[in-house]
Amino acid sequence: MAKNRLFAGIAGVVLGFCSLGANAAKGLTYTYGEIGYTNIDSDDVEADGATARISYGATDYLHVKFEYSHFNGADVTRRSSSGKQELDVDIDRFLIGMGGNYTVLKKAGALDALDVFGTLSYYNAENSGESNNSDRGYQVDGGLRALLTKKFELNATVTYLDIDNFDGETGFGGGLVYRFYKRFSATGNIRHFSQDDTTEIFAGIRYNF
Repeated sequence: MAKNRLFAGIAGVVLGFCSLGANAAKGLTYTYGEIGYTNIDSDDVEADGATARISYGATDYLHVKFEYSHFNGADVTRRSSSGKQELDVDIDRFLIGMGGNYTVLKKAGALDALDVFGTLSYYNAENSGESNNSDRGYQVDGGLRALLTKKFELNATVTYLDIDNFDGETGFGGGLVYRFYKRFSATGNIRHFSQDDTTEIFAGIRYNF
């Protein structure tokens, strides 16, 4: 019930900010869409799928985000006192949230810009196939985005994930964005949670609106 109220609160704030016009800002942008390939590899899950993300800079300092991933035929291991069972599962994962961002440096040395950011998201994963269940909770992301040139960005993120069937865990990740043609960029990132030895890799294309 508490997590449902958290989702309702986030959704209400997201809708409120989406009604505002986004302010144009130089440097790093928070208004874009991207789509690409995602791989998850852990002790209990091996999955390949597709991910779509949308970020909207509601103001110069606030942004909202939506993410959807689909994994078809993921290999999931269910462990119990009687042993382990290998399952073929389809996974649909949703995140919706909002966050803040602030430029701490502009045109400093080799950097065009350096931003700090933080995002709070509602998390929902629905499993179907040989296992039917769902995981709900929240995800907190924080980190840095460094624009090294007008075309090349590096970023680093710390993630805290707390969902129904798992204890809260912290992951660390990094990524890059390279603008190769006008508004189009190649993007990729990797994130690792050491608690359950989960590594997630994303590679895709971004379009800046």
